Amino acid sequence: MNDIEIKKVEVKELVVPSKRTLYLCVCWNSNGTMFTNGPSEDKKYQENYAISMSNHCEHTCIYSFEIDLPNFKQPKQ
Repeated sequence: MNDIEIKKVEVKELVVPSKRTLYLCVCWNSNGTMFTNGPSEDKKYQENYAISMSNHCEHTCIYSFEIDLPNFKQPKQ
């Protein structure tokens, strides 16, 4: 009977998240024109943008949406 050899392997990263939540502030003025900044992972940043834009717009809202991250291949070192 043969013995089973167990090898230890150093693991640097077990799981790469495949989803990310982004936030986006959309502001509407009285004639229906939409203003927005770019989506961000920072909800507080979008909240601050909505507060500042509420002085200039009739309606502001923050949307959150989940995106799939691309599977970036890391260069071998």
